[in-house]
Amino acid sequence: MIRKPRKSRSAGMPPRKTRKPIKPPKALKRDPLYEFIEVGTRALNIKIEKAWLRAIGEHLLVTWRHGVVVAVFPLPDDAEPAPVFEA
Repeated sequence: MIRKPRKSRSAGMPPRKTRKPIKPPKALKRDPLYEFIEVGTRALNIKIEKAWLRAIGEHLLVTWRHGVVVAVFPLPDDAEPAPVFEA
């Protein structure tokens, strides 16, 4: 059965007193990635819809892969930062 995501609370509403942890889909339980997302959303005090959990996880994985490519790129010792252009 496919359910529509619930509407999120408006930005002006006060946060709930107690927040339930995000429950990942059954096939994704105990995955550290989804635990990381849950902890991050609690730390930032943001609410995400359960339907977005898989997409958020995929985007994080792509971002981290790109970060690794940049981090391991070899630079020569005489490399300097690009100049700053101002308009």
